[in-house]
Amino acid sequence: MKKNKVLSFFVLGLFAFTGFAQEKNAAALFNQAVDAQYQEDWYQASQLYMEALQKNPDYGEAWFHLSECTYQLGEYDLVLEQLAEAEKYSRDDSSINNLKGMTYIALARFSDARKVFEDIIKNRPNDVEARFGLAELDLFDGRITGAEKQYSEALKRSAENRKALLSLALVSAELGKNENAKKYINQALTYYSDEAEVHYLAAVINAMTGDIKGAEMRCRVAVEVNGNYDKAYELLTKIRYAQGDYEEVISICDFRIGRDRNSFNSWYLKGCAQVCKGDIESAIETWTQGLSIQSEDEVMRAALELAVKDTVPLEDERRAQWAKYHIEKAHEYQRKYDSTGTTYEYQRALKIQPSNEEARMAFADMLELNGMHELYLDQLLFVDAVRTENNLSNYQKNKMSDTIEAYTDLLQDSLAKKWKVQPFYLDKTRWNIGLYYTPSSVNARHVLNNKIAAEFASDIFGGIASTAVSTTPYQVKGFGDAYQRARTDKMDYFIILSVDEGSRDVTLNYTMYSGRTGTKILENALYATGNNRYSTVFRRLRSDILERLSIRGKIIDRQGKTLLIDIGKSENLIDGAVFEIVRKNSIQTASSGTGVIYNQENVLGTLTVTTTGEEVSEGLLEYKGFYDRINTGDEVVLISMPKSDEQNAGGQVPSPIETTPMADANGQTVNKKTLTEQDIQSRRAPSFVELIRSIY
Repeated sequence: MKKNKVLSFFVLGLFAFTGFAQEKNAAALFNQAVDAQYQEDWYQASQLYMEALQKNPDYGEAWFHLSECTYQLGEYDLVLEQLAEAEKYSRDDSSINNLKGMTYIALARFSDARKVFEDIIKNRPNDVEARFGLAELDLFDGRITGAEKQYSEALKRSAENRKALLSLALVSAELGKNENAKKYINQALTYYSDEAEVHYLAAVINAMTGDIKGAEMRCRVAVEVNGNYDKAYELLTKIRYAQGDYEEVISICDFRIGRDRNSFNSWYLKGCAQVCKGDIESAIETWTQGLSIQSEDEVMRAALELAVKDTVPLEDERRAQWAKYHIEKAHEYQRKYDSTGTTYEYQRALKIQPSNEEARMAFADMLELNGMHELYLDQLLFVDAVRTENNLSNYQKNKMSDTIEAYTDLLQDSLAKKWKVQPFYLDKTRWNIGLYYTPSSVNARHVLNNKIAAEFASDIFGGIASTAVSTTPYQVKGFGDAYQRARTDKMDYFIILSVDEGSRDVTLNYTMYSGRTGTKILENALYATGNNRYSTVFRRLRSDILERLSIRGKIIDRQGKTLLIDIGKSENLIDGAVFEIVRKNSIQTASSGTGVIYNQENVLGTLTVTTTGEEVSEGLLEYKGFYDRINTGDEVVLISMPKSDEQNAGGQVPSPIETTPMADANGQTVNKKTLTEQDIQSRRAPSFVELIRSIY
């Protein structure tokens, strides 16, 4: 019996020693993880915390620190799960609740987040972390001064608080309070001069306040303090780009790529520097490699496609690979039954590679589905010509020829044939719009972002068919410069645009003015997040502008009181539409707002459309006055559009050609497009909020 007691005591002691050893081992792993977390090596820290938890699943502090790392990695749902584990061992811990509130913000659960932070402040008025949370909520609501107040309250309670100083410096710079920004960042540098992030943020603030040389110096200090601080290398590259030292830009980008080939923004910056050196072919190759690593970088893709447009021969085999991306995107939109997205992607593919048969036939099928048989035939003729040129099999050519012959016979009685008009040669340009931009900030996620945005917007206003809107992108210093250029170039309207881009969202800000009077017509901020966000905001921009442009045309022929005008189904015209006929060169844009104006003395009559073709339509003339003063070349302006049966039923399918105006003479939309949920999201916050949220 005594022997059994001794044995039991020994076993219990062995278990206790084993548990102690495991606990000690878990603690050692925890300490290693803390060191990695301090160095912002979130992956290594996470791994070590998880190993510690394998040794001791009840290690509450490890659960909390693991959730902090998971938060930095952006896995917010998982953060909440890990915090729930941490709460089991430390209830009513304000640190846990504060991180929970910040996670709710990241998940856009703003009301939940505000409740968490307000509860903390109610019980602990001096909790600075809760005030940081309330400040971020104010930033997301656009109340920057409210956020400034919360950060100031936090600083009162903790005079050397690192995050409070850095956040106040950034907010002050954003508000234009440059002296305050310098004061706060200098305080932070005094207390935390050994931290690379503080020098990096000082560089950001210097750049925001226009001190480029100071920004460069701070970036160089940051990389001296921490040679692995990649954010500082990236900002230094942008600064040197702004200073025109493209050789050093390329050198730093090669250095970053050598350390991390997946550094896709290095590929982008390198390509931009090569463009500025005049080496377009090298830039195209660089961007192609970058997109093979990060195919969803839409700005880099836009830059590539703009560069390709005028420099790479049409027969270049690489065009097929570049077009393939958009064809695959079109297939994604088709699976979602999104016809506008599908059309857009096929048109992008055809802009890159006009001879791409898959994209051409898919687009043609969409035209046929919408009853655009003449345009469908044009696409078939193009494909047939390409097949003949490429000496494809007789079977393929014969099959195509049979379809072409059938549609040619079908269209013998079309309006174009009846009036002997070649629609392809019609000049349908109605509007001239300047798309102007100011240079992007050094802190922009993509340098040249505003320039690329203006050029890309200009590019998407033109489809693969004739377009009614001619656009011209140009860099300007500001409104005065833009207005002068618009007047000189006789622009109907001009738009000044800029891009505010975060890691997961983008906001396109634009203001539209009258080119004749300089009057502001429209100001908007288009926001999108998730995949395809860049193309989404630009499609929305195009739709916004087209909705305000009046539908105009010209008389191209007449037989008695029957007139032929160069507008048709491709402009979403239907029978029964009524136009005013205005003397040639008598129409002006409205002095304020959208729409057009003309002297009533120049109104010659009205036209009611009786037969709508695809590119031309005919209608009956009604004189104004006793004499017939109407000639070919006179203009027509839409004044009313009847609702079709399909429109009344809510089922009309608009033309796939999405580059046509959509308003009447007064600028009132008559053919509004259906927008997706993603299209109509409102803006949440400027990109600098993301910078503040990254402060650790």
